[in-house]
Amino acid sequence: MILVAGGTGRLGSQVVRLLANAGIPVRLMARGRSAPFPAGVDGVGVDDGVKRVRGDLTSRPDCEGAVAGCAAVVFTASGFGLRRAGNPRSVDRDGAIWLMEAAARAGVGHFVLLSMHGAAADAPLVFLRMKHAAEEALMSSGMEWTVIRIGPLLEQFAEVVGEPLAATGKARVFGSGQAPITFTGTSDAAALVVESLTNPALRNRTVEWGSVSATLDHLAQALIHLHGSGTIQHIPTVGLHLMAVAAAPLSPFMSRMARAALWMENGAAAFDPAPARVEFPAIPVIGLAQILAAG
Repeated sequence: MILVAGGTGRLGSQVVRLLANAGIPVRLMARGRSAPFPAGVDGVGVDDGVKRVRGDLTSRPDCEGAVAGCAAVVFTASGFGLRRAGNPRSVDRDGAIWLMEAAARAGVGHFVLLSMHGAAADAPLVFLRMKHAAEEALMSSGMEWTVIRIGPLLEQFAEVVGEPLAATGKARVFGSGQAPITFTGTSDAAALVVESLTNPALRNRTVEWGSVSATLDHLAQALIHLHGSGTIQHIPTVGLHLMAVAAAPLSPFMSRMARAALWMENGAAAFDPAPARVEFPAIPVIGLAQILAAG
């Protein structure tokens, strides 16, 4: 049995689907306020071989119940994209550590942590510092471990950039739009997660996993092409500084996005994905247009 924490999220749901399609027993753990489970067998899910459980990552009994009988745990939950009921401190650090501790006590053999490129103790973003704290805890947990550091999720940024297109005809770009960014597609990240569960070459190591390098302007242009028309509206860095502060009380997510955009503006989100892609060639490289079209 594989536990996927955050299994109803953008990335976690892809991992669950791949595991279920491969006939691997999978248990999905989601927070109580997540999207409702589909109605079906046992009143909690559809008849797809997936066991669905509600759980609070800050609850010791919930974590212990979730990991019971599992051979491996995959942590895809994140507080970055939450608009309420959670944040990077409570989810990416504290929630991850609570689940790790429960997994170690239960004798789980392998824990896979989805982290982020740039994670470091002195990183300028709270999100990255919390990811680093979780990485450090995992490496000292006594379990076999895999840390997969991804780039900014392409689909998440495509949603933010492209959301205004239908209403205003303008794609929203934070900053100059010229900084190089190594994005990771959700299906691409999910494929490496599944690979890590069976490939010994991915045990007890950190892998940086990217899908495509592009600027936010390139992303906006691709979205405009798919939409059929539109122009780009840039939010200058001075506006991002204001948004980071002003949006925090009402929309913590947009505040985090503004801070992330300021971090990316100097090229900090760019890295070379080639070494890992060469090492794991069975996972095909998918281009920007393909990822957006599939989304």
